[in-house]
Amino acid sequence: MTHADLVFVNGTVLTMDADLPLASTVAVRDGVIAHTGADAREWIGPRTEVVDLGGRVLLPGINDSHLHACGFGLNRPPFSVDVALGSIAAVRAAVADAVRHTPPGEWIRGTGWDTSTLAECVANSRRQPTAADLDEVAPDHPVLLQDFSGHVTWVNSRALELAGIPGDHGHGGLLHDGDQAAVQRVLPSPTPRERVQVLRDVLATLNREGITSFTEPGLGPGGEHSFFGGMGAGVLDTFTGLAAAGELTARVSVLGLPSPMSGASVAETAAYLAAPPDLSGVDPRLVRLLGVKVFADGIPPSGTAWMHEEYPSGGHGSLCVHGHTEAARGEELAEILRLVHTAGLQLGIHVIGSRGIDSVVDALAAVAREHPRPDARHYLIHGQFASRTALARLGELGYGINMQPAIQGLLSDQMREMFGDEAADNEWPARSALDLGVATACSSDAPVTFPDWRAGVASLLSRTSKASGRVAGAWERIGLEEALRCYTINGARQDFAETWKGSITPGKVADLCVSGARTPEDIPSAPVEMTVFDGSVVFSAG
Repeated sequence: MTHADLVFVNGTVLTMDADLPLASTVAVRDGVIAHTGADAREWIGPRTEVVDLGGRVLLPGINDSHLHACGFGLNRPPFSVDVALGSIAAVRAAVADAVRHTPPGEWIRGTGWDTSTLAECVANSRRQPTAADLDEVAPDHPVLLQDFSGHVTWVNSRALELAGIPGDHGHGGLLHDGDQAAVQRVLPSPTPRERVQVLRDVLATLNREGITSFTEPGLGPGGEHSFFGGMGAGVLDTFTGLAAAGELTARVSVLGLPSPMSGASVAETAAYLAAPPDLSGVDPRLVRLLGVKVFADGIPPSGTAWMHEEYPSGGHGSLCVHGHTEAARGEELAEILRLVHTAGLQLGIHVIGSRGIDSVVDALAAVAREHPRPDARHYLIHGQFASRTALARLGELGYGINMQPAIQGLLSDQMREMFGDEAADNEWPARSALDLGVATACSSDAPVTFPDWRAGVASLLSRTSKASGRVAGAWERIGLEEALRCYTINGARQDFAETWKGSITPGKVADLCVSGARTPEDIPSAPVEMTVFDGSVVFSAG
């Protein structure tokens, strides 16, 4: 018998395999799971590396199924100033400090601010960050500060001037969704060499978190001016280069992005589908283009998610595709979805608002009826205010939803204030989605939140506001095993890859995560102690 290369013994192995949910040993050979069970002695030879788990928990490698990897890297120091701070005054101080270390005329980038945590905005709902706030501390530097969500940009007058935007344009220094591109397109893009270094650093961070697979949800011509260039077409080239060099330590599934955050069009989608990126020669288990990302609406904090409920400031938001009327936008969206569906690709549709979700589900159902296609696996991205009716239709279609539970904990109180108790208690409906047969995967949406899946699991279990401690809709809680599946095998299903990754099953790739937890219940608070990718240890805490 050929012995294993790597064997784990004396652990609690949560396999995510329904045929053998629990084991205590795992053997790995040639990058593949060779054995799971209670005894692995026959697999151990003189050259086998044996890891004694000492009762710790072994999981499949984590699949963060919606993570902007390059955008995450470019939104961190040293490329970006951390402005996830508690007040406008503190942001101004951080920018002033950056000014002291930056030659006049050069750009200052920052990321992470959030009006729901800026003290001045909390005290006065009409108070918003302004260009003047930044002008006083950075009169000679263009300043661009991305909010935590990637949907709002705060700039100073110098940045507006370089973008050719008049100072009295009425925006006050805040640009929303697609309007952000006006300034971001004059921001210097990262060089290919910088992208390589950024992604090397990001991969190391992800491996420290136990992540061995992720989805880059939008790379293409529509992303050239998003996340400081972190969603542009060149990022895919960087991934394929790292894969060819043997430096890719996580599997990457990619959604193409033909159109920017607002203004998705049939013409841009058709042009992208006519000449998609060529990934021939790239190992499809390392980098794959699965489908197309479509932005259907925006986000609630900026009033751009399309809601049945009225915003406190009035209005309901709207679809953010081309069209001057509600009907025209609906027709444009339906045709975009039809084009991608009939091209045989997967659709990942950013949609958050209750009315936007209903519109998207209606369009998906119509396309499926007119153009039947088995196992398309289209899915909603976020789906924050999905109703049970919409979820039931998704379940019937065999389609999915990708949620970011950590965001629920961050914004729950703000959503309650904006839309009332009922909406806040029923948002991010994970329990309902699972019960109604919706394929449910969960993710971080980094850089919106840090790629810590344990925080997401904790939020799925508790649904507790980080700020107030208030529980929102306890009936939407799910169990620990269900939550772990949302970060492992369910993400693999979203990737059309559940037959070869996502569980600790003989024959599947050896992507593994060792948690420091001594019992499964401790997983949300325990550190990751080892990560194995393709049979090799890519991170060890010691």
